[in-house]
Amino acid sequence: MSAFRIMWLVVMFDLPTQTKRDRKRYRWFAKHLDAEGYTRLQYSVYAKVFNSVESTNHGKKRLRNFLKTNVKKGNVRMLMFTDAQFGKMEIIIGEQSSQEEIMQPSLFDF
Repeated sequence: MSAFRIMWLVVMFDLPTQTKRDRKRYRWFAKHLDAEGYTRLQYSVYAKVFNSVESTNHGKKRLRNFLKTNVKKGNVRMLMFTDAQFGKMEIIIGEQSSQEEIMQPSLFDF
């Protein structure tokens, strides 16, 4: 499979955490991303690999539907990258998370 066909969807969010209810919604959204197979890259930054643009668009639609019914305040952004583009990401300070280290080699075992 081509590294230009495999897509990554990166979800970045900033949700309010002032009240107990806000914090619960924040955790609920993060748990939803985990359940959907997203990997946490940093706090409030998650990514998931998809095998095509079509499946990525379906993943975006699922996320929009979840947000529409469950999250009313805050800021959520999504970016799509090809696997080749995602692979060019540089880590300036720190290192890959253990989840990333496990995930990355498995993509190229085709």
